[in-house]
Order: sequence, then C-alpha cells, then structure tokens
Amino acid sequence: MRLLPAIFMTALVMGACNEKSDDEPAYEPAISVAVQSFSINANSKVLENLDSVFFSIDLEHGVIFNADSLPVGTAIDRLVPKITFPAAVSKAEINMTGGQTRTGVVDYKTSPTDSIDFSGRVTLTLSTDDNALSRTYEIKVNVHKMVADSLMWDRSALAPLPSAAPRSQRTVEMADRIFCLSEESDGTYAISSTDDITSGRWNVTPVQMGFTPQVRSLTATSSALYILDSTGKMYSSADAIAWSATPMTWHAIIGPFGDAVLGIVESRGKLCHDIYPRPAGFEPTPLESDFPAEGFSNFNSFTSKWAADPIGFFTGGIRDGRTTADTWAYDGDSWAKISNQPLPAMSGALLIPYFNYRQTATSWVQTEFSVCLAIGGRLADGSLNRTVYLSYDNGVNWIKAESLLQLPAYIPSLYDADAIIRTTSMNADLGANWRQLPQRSPHDVSRINYFVDGADVSWECPYIYLFGGMQEDGKLNPSIWRAVLARLTFAPLF
Repeated sequence: MRLLPAIFMTALVMGACNEKSDDEPAYEPAISVAVQSFSINANSKVLENLDSVFFSIDLEHGVIFNADSLPVGTAIDRLVPKITFPAAVSKAEINMTGGQTRTGVVDYKTSPTDSIDFSGRVTLTLSTDDNALSRTYEIKVNVHKMVADSLMWDRSALAPLPSAAPRSQRTVEMADRIFCLSEESDGTYAISSTDDITSGRWNVTPVQMGFTPQVRSLTATSSALYILDSTGKMYSSADAIAWSATPMTWHAIIGPFGDAVLGIVESRGKLCHDIYPRPAGFEPTPLESDFPAEGFSNFNSFTSKWAADPIGFFTGGIRDGRTTADTWAYDGDSWAKISNQPLPAMSGALLIPYFNYRQTATSWVQTEFSVCLAIGGRLADGSLNRTVYLSYDNGVNWIKAESLLQLPAYIPSLYDADAIIRTTSMNADLGANWRQLPQRSPHDVSRINYFVDGADVSWECPYIYLFGGMQEDGKLNPSIWRAVLARLTFAPLF
C-alpha cells in the first residue's frame, strides 16, 4: 500500500508551493495593460477592405504594426483605430507627434471614433488606476515606398552580352550553369558560360564546332546540350565545346523534356513528332494540320499533382506561312491543343515562369500565384508585340497583364529573346526597424524558401535575366536586362 504515502507527500509539496510569504511584494500582472487587438475601421475612400488589414502586436517590444504594408500612396493621416484592452485599464491615451495634419493627445476611452494621424510617430499608453501599472506601445501603419506589384526593369543593372560583337545568340541553362552561344559579326562562334550571373564574369571560349549551327536551335535538357546544323543534323554536347553527331536529322527542335529533347522530323514526305533519345517502340506520328513547324515560343515545362510526368507547352509559331495563336502541350505521351483564350497570333514569343499576386477574398490579403508571362514576339503582320500577357493556368487562358507588369518605354520591342531565372538571397530584420540588409550571392531558384534566425529572416528573391532578342531594325539587342516583381524583394510574411 504505497499509494497513500505517495499522495500524502504530494499534498505536502503542493501545499508548500502554494504558500506565500508575507514579505513577498504583491503585483498586478502585466497582462492588465496588454493590447488585445488592433485594427483600422473600414474606409473605402482610403482603401477597400481596410478593416481586414492584419496588425501584429509585439507585446515584448511594445510595437503594433502591419507587416504587409499598405499600397504606395495610401493616406494614413485620418484613420480611426479599433483597439481592445483589459477592463483594468483606466486610461488609454494616443499621442501623435510629427504628423502631416495633426499632433497632440487623444483620450481613446472617451473618444474612440476620433481619427488619428499615423504619418508621424504615434504611441498608445495604457494605464491602470493611479498609474500603478502602465505600458506604452508604438503604433506603425506601414505603407510601401514603391508599387509592390510592379515589374521593375533595372536600368542600372543593364549588362552587355558576354561575347565581343554578336549578331545572333541563344542562351540556355543546364545543371545550374548558363550557356550563351553567339555568332560573331565576323562569322565565328563563341560559347560563354557562368554559374554566377550577378558577378558579370563569363568564361568566353571561341569554338570550332565542325559544322554550321542553327544558333537559335540550341537546347538544354537536364544533362546535355543539343543543336541542329544548317542541314538539320543534330549534335549533342556536355560542355558546349566538344560536339558529337547524333543519328537524328530534324526539321526543328521544339524544346527539352526531362532528359529528352522534343522535335519535328520529316518522315516519308510528312512532318512528324519526334523525341530523342527515342523510347523503345516509339514511332514518329504526323503533325496535326495546324501544329506549327517553326517560330514557336520556348518550351515551358511544369509538374502537376494530377499527372505522374511533367507537362510542357509552347505558344504561337508558323505553319505553311500562317502564324498561329494556339498553345500546344505535351504530357510525355501525346500532344494536344489546349488554348481556350489564346494569345494573338505570333512567332518568337518568350514564355517566363514567374509569380504574381492578387486579392482573392474580401479581406486585404495578397495571395501568391505561379504564373507564366508572355513577352515580345512577332505578330502576324510583321510588327513586334509590346504587350505583356499573363496565364494563371499554364497557357490555357491568356489575359493582358496589369499595367504595372507591362514593359517600360526604355525596353526595346523584341522577338526570339531568352530568359533565365536566378535568385538572390536577401535578408531583413524582423525587429521594429524592419531594415533591409545587404544582398548575398544567388542560389537555387525558389520563392517560397525562407529561413528565420531570431529576428533575422533570409529568403530567395527570383530575378528575371532577359538575353538578346531581335529588334525592330533586324539587329540583335546586345544587352542583358534584369527585372523583378517589387513585392518579391520585401521580406516574406509567415
């Protein structure tokens, strides 16, 4: 019967713990002056769904703030806050200094609907009776200093193509290394490569390929480079320097699909779908009557939870002199036209997998979406397309992108351009100051990765690098442009 002694001893210990010495100071817990909630009353003249903007309450540091800043230009000098706190609070004073339209003190308990000027420094002081316990909070209504959803093309980051005087080029990526093949103005060829595009350092090597390449046919799979010569003979390489012939002679290369490359072969007098290396038992099948034979955009692959294999698609192109507007997709077994709301008919468009944000509910929350941007291209009448289009469903439906995503006037109209996505690791301080820390070197492509260490957060910001492209005058754009969606440079919310 050891149970009763154990219970008895436990009771003694608990009794001793619950005893309180008469000389211990009595105190009122700090929770008595803790802000329980904070929001801004609705005001559609200032911002739709203003009352749903989320404010964080940092009780440890005494800061109340909205981590997701309001749009640039939002007026914050006449906002009505809604604040809740414990019943023990007898005085709640809001103090405004340095504001645009108002300064001074507001008694929130007697004037809870009074507007507050948050353009300066604002503090909230909560006190219990006789100021026995008091706490002051700084309230920050953060507003973006730049338009968050604008695609910013950095003029200061403009760089020349890596070779001397190119008249045509093709840029691809294999195993995290970028390869740029250039035909020089004197008819020679050079291959430039780098694994750190931000450094501006390229390994430039003149190449004797042993054949005359179709420069724009250069394609990179996950493990090899492929290119066609002037007769359609296909060659492969592991480093873009040494090339060896394959058994294939193709009409055109469409693009990479995993370790394979997709293309068009002429067989028995007909243009047919082909793949290399060919799987066992594969036989080329004739192209559909409206499937383009040349001029298609780059081939963009993605994975889907509804399919075991990747899916790839391209848009536009030319067949028998006719420019098409359709989007075609390949699922690892067959091709299908998937267009519902297509782009204008064009050739040489550039598809860029990227991100965009939009409000999807009545609350003021911007949701991130994976999208595909369509930039440039030559329209059916021969003019160059300047409109940026956007697809949220992998090329099924295209819409004109918002004005903030359109090309600025200083970016030339282009077709047959290339793009590489590379990330730059960035840091920010999650403390009260929200200061931006210096950028780091680039790493693997991903937006959603972030790492937190105390008050520091680091994340990977994806930048678009646009290479070359042919201009209205028929000359090669000799530059590399860099762009980023402004919001992606802000510290991620979590």
